[in-house]
Amino acid sequence: MHEARDSAQSNASLPQEPVDVVVVGAGVIGCAIADALATDHDVVVLDKSGVAAGATGRAAGVITPTLFYGDHPDVARYANEFFRAFDGTNGFEFTERRRYDYVVEEEVDSARARAATLSDHGFPVTYLETDAVESEAPRLRLDDFAGAVRYDDAGWVDPYTLATALKQRASDSGATFLLDNEVVAVSPNTVELSDGEIQADNVVVAAGFSTPDILGRPLPIRPYRTQCVVLEPAAALDDQFPIGRVGSEHLYFRPEHNGDLLVGGSHDIVSDPAAVSRQADESFVKEVALTIPGLVRGFEDAGLVNGWAGVDSATPDARPILDRVGDIFVAAGFNGLGILASPIAAETIRSHITGEPAAFDVAPFSFDRFADSGSDFELRTTSDVGR
Repeated sequence: MHEARDSAQSNASLPQEPVDVVVVGAGVIGCAIADALATDHDVVVLDKSGVAAGATGRAAGVITPTLFYGDHPDVARYANEFFRAFDGTNGFEFTERRRYDYVVEEEVDSARARAATLSDHGFPVTYLETDAVESEAPRLRLDDFAGAVRYDDAGWVDPYTLATALKQRASDSGATFLLDNEVVAVSPNTVELSDGEIQADNVVVAAGFSTPDILGRPLPIRPYRTQCVVLEPAAALDDQFPIGRVGSEHLYFRPEHNGDLLVGGSHDIVSDPAAVSRQADESFVKEVALTIPGLVRGFEDAGLVNGWAGVDSATPDARPILDRVGDIFVAAGFNGLGILASPIAAETIRSHITGEPAAFDVAPFSFDRFADSGSDFELRTTSDVGR
C-alpha cells in the first residue's frame, strides 16, 4: 500500500487559455489517459490529494487481462502487450508469474470449457487436476478442490510505481499535473475549482467513486470496500510462487518480492465511501488467518505485517464506463480492476477524443449499455462473476 507522495508537485498556476484536455483524477486511470494524450494534446490533470492517493495506492496490482477480458480477445491482448512493453519505464517493473484459480467440483465443467475457449483464442490457459497443480506449485494446497485453471500470461505490479511512471512519461510529453486542487463542478468546456476555473475542449472525469458527484448526475456505479492484509510466513515464498484466487472463499493472493504474501478480498457496499475506515477489519484479518493455511502451505504460524482497506466502484456487468456521458467523458466503475484496465481506459478515451480507431472494439465499455439501469443493483464483483 502507498499513500500519496506527489502532492508537493502541485502548485503551478492555472492556465489562462483553453487547453485541449482536462483530466479530473490523478489515479492510475487519470495518469494513463494523460500519458496516452499528452504526445499530441495540451493536457492538464487535476487532483485534490495527489498521484495515486485513492484506490490506486491501495490496490493489489494483479494483472491477468486474459482472465477478465478474454471474452474480448483484442482487449486482453492489448493490455497484456502494454504491461510487457512498459516494463522498465521510469522505474516500473512488471513481474510475470503464473496464476492458478482454484476450482470446486461443481465448477469443473464450466472451468474446463472456459480454459478451452481461451486456449482456442491463442491464450496460454490450461485446466489442471489437483495433483498436477500441487506438483507444479508445491506450496499450494487443494485438498478441498477438484483442480485449477492455470494462466501462464499473468503477473503483478506495484500500483503506485505504475501510476507515477505513467505520470512521469505524461509530464515528459508536456502534460501539466495540478495537485491539491479540488474540483467543484464540471461542464462540457469548463472545470470549476475552489480557487478558479480552467477552460478545455474536452473534460474527462476519472475520479473513482466520486465521479457521479463531480459529474453532477447519477451513474450506474456503486462504491464498495475491499480489504488486504500482508502475511509473513515462517519460510519465505520463493521467486516462483504463483498468484492464486479462490472464488469459493472470495479471496485472492499474490507474493511480495520479499517473500511475504498479500491476501485480498471482502466486498461490502458502502453508503458513505468517504467515511469508511481505511484499516483492515479485525474480522477480515481473522478470516484470512483461518483460511489461508488451508490454501497455502507454511502459513500455520504466519505473522501479520500490515493490513488496509480501500473503496472501489462497481457497475452492473463488472465492466467500466469508458465513454461520453452527455458532453463529458467518463472513465469509472472498474470493479477492482483499475490497474489492469488502465491501458484499456487510456486507449478507449483517446479514441473517443481523437476519433481515431482504437486497437480494439470499444463497445463493451459504452455508457449506452446501461440505458435502463439505475444506481440500485446487485453488486457483482470480480470474485462473484468468477472471472
